[in-house]
Amino acid sequence: MSLKCPGQDMQRWTFNDIFEVLCPHCKESIEFWKDEPVLFCPGCNRKVRNPRLNLGCAEWCKSADECLGILPDE
Repeated sequence: MSLKCPGQDMQRWTFNDIFEVLCPHCKESIEFWKDEPVLFCPGCNRKVRNPRLNLGCAEWCKSADECLGILPDE
């Protein structure tokens, strides 16, 4: 049996872990999940960074690189 990282286990997520933001370029609504670093806006197709990106454990977890992969530059 493999264990899932508690921070990435969607069964432990709350209502606030999925949210909408307005595109800073065209004001179209974009739905982000807390772990999505970047999405393309459905209105203008430009990259929009997640303003509430939450990968708290990535700062200290020794398996973060393996678990999360490569993250975009800050």
